[in-house]
Order: sequence, then C-alpha cells, then structure tokens
Amino acid sequence: VYDGTSGAFNNRGELVLMMKQFEEDFQIFDTKAQNPPVGVPSTYNDRTRLVYEAARCGLRDFFRKNGYRKASIGLSGGIDSAVVASIAADALGAENVVGITMPSSYSSAGSVDDSVLLCRNLGIRLYEHPIKELVTTYARQFEASFGEPLKGLALENLQARARGTTLMEFSNAFGHLLLTTGNKSEVSVGYCTLYGDTNGGLGLLGDLYKTEVFELLRHINRHAGRE
Repeated sequence: VYDGTSGAFNNRGELVLMMKQFEEDFQIFDTKAQNPPVGVPSTYNDRTRLVYEAARCGLRDFFRKNGYRKASIGLSGGIDSAVVASIAADALGAENVVGITMPSSYSSAGSVDDSVLLCRNLGIRLYEHPIKELVTTYARQFEASFGEPLKGLALENLQARARGTTLMEFSNAFGHLLLTTGNKSEVSVGYCTLYGDTNGGLGLLGDLYKTEVFELLRHINRHAGRE
C-alpha cells in the first residue's frame, strides 16, 4: 500500500509542502517561491489512524484492480468481524457489503443480536443462515460411516468449517469476495480452524495483533462519534 505524503523541502531543509495520505492528490510546487514551512500535521504520527487508512486504501485498491465490486463477511458478533465490516463499508460503500450470521445450537443470542445491531449501524445487509441442521446431519452420517461420534475438538471444528463452506458457497454463487476476519495473534498461536474461519480471499487484519484491533475499534468509534 503506497502511503502518499509526497513533500517538498526548501534549501534550509524545512518542509514546505505535504500532500495527502492514502488518497490521490496533485499539487504544483514553485521552487522559486518563498513558501513558509508547513510542519508535520499533528495526526501524521497517529499510527492507529495510519493503519486504518492503509487498510481502507488497500482494500479499495484490491477490489478495483481485481475487478471485484462486493464483499461478504461472516459475522460472529465479535470484534474482529465488526472491525472488518466497518472498514469494508467505509472503503467500498455499505451497499456493496453483506454480512452473514450463522448460528448453531451452541451460539449465544448475542452473536446474532450484536450482528444485527452492527449491520443496522453500518447500513449493510445481513443474512441469517443457521447451521444447526447441517452440523447435526453431518455428525450423524460421520458416526454411521466410521462408528465414532463427533465430539470435542472435532465437533467444534465442524461448526467452523460448516460456516466457512457456507461463506465460500455464497461467494461462488453471488460473486462476492469473502473477507477473512482473523488477526495475527490468532494465526500465530493457531487459534483458528483450517478451512473454516481461515477461508476467504483477503485477510484485512492478518498483520494486526489483537491489541491493535482493539485500537482500530476505538478509532472507528471516535471518528464516527458513536459506536
């Protein structure tokens, strides 16, 4: 992601021109003119703001260069998917972002309710696709075929993979690019399900630790003036 901020200095090494960050900009600079120093904007070193703008710019560029128009996101009611949805709505327009919530028999009410509230706040469309029957049918057939019931980690991973498969099928059927919601803290310790919540075409938070995701969340709310 190119960050912009092209600039010009005078013969005393003073910054006399600074162009926009993460946006297209065009200015003509007269080297003969006596331009007063402009200094560095107070927000220049705000790393969280820079990360947000880089993610937004990178997502928009990726879609434009690869011919995508719409994005889909699996919403869990958690912070990671909320941040990804917020950035996507900002970068692509709310009308081009779809959220999908996939409750199972183990899901809390909050996972759905929070997703509903998030989509209402962002103005994006939400689909609900329950996976309880999918998981039950799969587990029943697994036991019938292999003589061993699914339980523990195998059953937990099955739910994540049922969700991942649903998201990929939606992506294939409707031409949306699925955005992965995992962060670097989860990936670095293996706290994710292969072929489940790792599915997707672009991992927007893949280089951010969980602490940085929290900072992004606070930045988004501050900038919006609301949750």
